[in-house]
Amino acid sequence: MSIDGVIRNGTVVPDHPLSLPEGTRVRIEIAASEKPQTPPHRQGGWWQGQVQIAPDFDDLPDDIAGAFGVNEQ
Repeated sequence: MSIDGVIRNGTVVPDHPLSLPEGTRVRIEIAASEKPQTPPHRQGGWWQGQVQIAPDFDDLPDDIAGAFGVNEQ
């Protein structure tokens, strides 16, 4: 018999209700496709020297500032 489920708060919770007598011994096996995957290691700096920020990057245009109420007093 095979029972699918998930771990919640450190307890195995079956996907479907079970009617097994209290004290029934079970074996839990981690499904190969369900093992947590660690993300691949990413090395920074791929874009170094290829992207430049415009000199006026921090300047907010007046119409946009007005839309946000920045110039209102």
